[in-house]
Amino acid sequence: MSAHGGAPRVVDPRVVLRDRRTPDVLDLALRFLVEHRVPFAKVALLVLVPGVLVTWAVGRGFGWGLGWSVAIYLGMVAQAPFTELASRLVFEPELRVRDVLRRALARVPSLLVVRGVQLAAITVGTLFFFVPGLLVAGLLFFLGEVVLLERVPPGASLTRLQRLVTGAAGEATLGLLLLTFLHVVATLLGDIGGRAVIEDLLSWKAPSPAWEDGGSFLAALGFWLFLPYAAVARFFLYLNVRTRAEGWDVQTRFAAIARRAEAEAADGKSAELPPPSVRSAA
Repeated sequence: MSAHGGAPRVVDPRVVLRDRRTPDVLDLALRFLVEHRVPFAKVALLVLVPGVLVTWAVGRGFGWGLGWSVAIYLGMVAQAPFTELASRLVFEPELRVRDVLRRALARVPSLLVVRGVQLAAITVGTLFFFVPGLLVAGLLFFLGEVVLLERVPPGASLTRLQRLVTGAAGEATLGLLLLTFLHVVATLLGDIGGRAVIEDLLSWKAPSPAWEDGGSFLAALGFWLFLPYAAVARFFLYLNVRTRAEGWDVQTRFAAIARRAEAEAADGKSAELPPPSVRSAA
């Protein structure tokens, strides 16, 4: 089964598709990221380094309020290659990183638009009260996956999201809150851990803490380093919701049975044929 398209072609996934609790999904995402660290590291070198530099440059030059705003917006778009890579690794036995990047880059214009609309909607909802903003954020939690993997046009994405999140709004909101909390922790740890390494191991003078200036290069580094995990975790939450709502686990089991039957039938036909030498002589 492929994660691409509204009516996916069913193939053997490399991760067992079954209904999981949200903490179990987050744990699975971490183990999956560690297991496939090499391709993710290749994508990270191309995506994260520019992101860290842009965030730091904007923060230093125009203030960290704008710097973090730019980081959040660009980070939402920059997760696309990691989401695409996770999808391909789950459903395809072989892949090339450049193909993943090419496919993700083709959707960047659409993602720039929908991510901007997503942030605007969440901001407007939060201005009226916190709860409406949280509800909007939960509804749009899988927006990137719908646009990127299902190839749904931006104009039709809201309708698709409503069908997808129906019955899973609590799971989407919980996933959003957990990943947001972990992202904040990773950003702070990037600053605290980075300064500890500089002072204790390298015996250099560490930069000022992020909370004094509103941000720092080390905090920006922690923010961007968390993005691959955030993308993989949200993708697995998306798989979890689709597995429950659309029965992907049942589809893959029946498809596997059908393929085994086809393979056994093909082997039986091969066994009935005479050896190549006999066939050529005939």
